[in-house]
Amino acid sequence: MSEFLTGDKALDRALKEIGGKVAQKAIASGVRAGLGVMRKAMRAATPNSSAKKTIAARFKRRKKFGTTEAKVGAGVGKHKGGKGGTNGGVGISKQNAHWYFMGTKSRVTDKNGASRGVMPATDAIRIGAGVSAASALLKLQNKTRQVLEKEAAKLGRR
Repeated sequence: MSEFLTGDKALDRALKEIGGKVAQKAIASGVRAGLGVMRKAMRAATPNSSAKKTIAARFKRRKKFGTTEAKVGAGVGKHKGGKGGTNGGVGISKQNAHWYFMGTKSRVTDKNGASRGVMPATDAIRIGAGVSAASALLKLQNKTRQVLEKEAAKLGRR
């Protein structure tokens, strides 16, 4: 499994020099920090309080495939059990967050054709992601550098 980060020449050199598990740890730490910045910006751009709760981040290593997956958005993360068996809706949850962010057409029930309304799409996630992309990248670079410096200091003491 190989992980790499490009764009900052000094950081590239340091990652190549140190290599192995230390480089993986530094990159993972940086990516997690960047995801946090993106998540906060997306939540800040979302006006609906229950929709804000659906915005999360996930960083997962898949040993079976040798890949790493990082994503941030609505309905991302661990899905906990819903409020099954209640009469009525549950509002916006991870299972139906796409309704709020992508919108719906006019919907009706199957039984008697009663209208269930329309939900217009919102651009909150795109706005939050666009605004925070540069700051997330900066945070990623800074955190990666910080972890590399910490690990280099450990190696220097040995």
